[in-house]
Amino acid sequence: MKKPLFLTLLCVLSLGLFAANNKKPSERELVSQNMPKIEAPSKKYKVLCFSKPYGFRHNSIEIGKTMMEVMAEKTGLFDVTFSEDLTEFAPDRIKQYDAICLNNNTHLQKGMKDEKMRETFIKYVKNGGGIFAIHSATDGGWKEYVEMIGGNFDGHPWGAGGTWGIANEDPNHPIVKDVYKGENFTIKDEIYQYKDFDRSKNRVLMTLDLSHEATGKKNGKRADKDYAVAWVKNYGEGRVFVSSLGHNKEIFYHPEILKMWAEGFRFVLGEADVDTSSVPKPAAK
Repeated sequence: MKKPLFLTLLCVLSLGLFAANNKKPSERELVSQNMPKIEAPSKKYKVLCFSKPYGFRHNSIEIGKTMMEVMAEKTGLFDVTFSEDLTEFAPDRIKQYDAICLNNNTHLQKGMKDEKMRETFIKYVKNGGGIFAIHSATDGGWKEYVEMIGGNFDGHPWGAGGTWGIANEDPNHPIVKDVYKGENFTIKDEIYQYKDFDRSKNRVLMTLDLSHEATGKKNGKRADKDYAVAWVKNYGEGRVFVSSLGHNKEIFYHPEILKMWAEGFRFVLGEADVDTSSVPKPAAK
């Protein structure tokens, strides 16, 4: 009887070890594993991560906060404060932050209704504050906000379940040169199209690659076929980075996207000086 019992225990132990070795990593572990190394920062900055939506709530908001926490820890670039309280935008509060991450804040205008608070926010950016806008932070806003961000949501024919072509329009730009080694790529995420978007006021880094078969088959609204996916700009003395990517959770631990986002944060914090001058849309190949 002892031998069968021993074999049974050995089998149970082996199964336990197999399960332990094949444990699925947590989302935090995935973010941590894929967070890139960056150039040592000159100092530690302060960032507000504001995650309150006033329209559709993306289920990637929580992993967005995890991404911010891990980036802060692993890069040493900043300390992060998390909030869904608009009082952080009051004049005596907002001034303590070097940059604000707008983490899928759909329809911010529906929450930030106070004109003085809106003015304070816009003045903060114009006077040198940084903005890191993720996905639906581009959905809604008031006139000055949309002007500051650089565009406004106008639908998403390229849905979250599809895999779409992305063109790296600026492969030598510091923010995107290491993303897939500057080459075009495909990614599964929801991609916005924008109204009130003027290329001459933004430095476009990535766009939809309409030469990619599935991507080109979708009917967008823009007559110029200019579907920006990531861009940077100056707004007054402020620095703005925008990523249309960020609907699906997987984006927040995608190693190539994290490369772009880490460099985007270096830019908005003033740690990296990059070219924000507009460039024309490349001719279709």
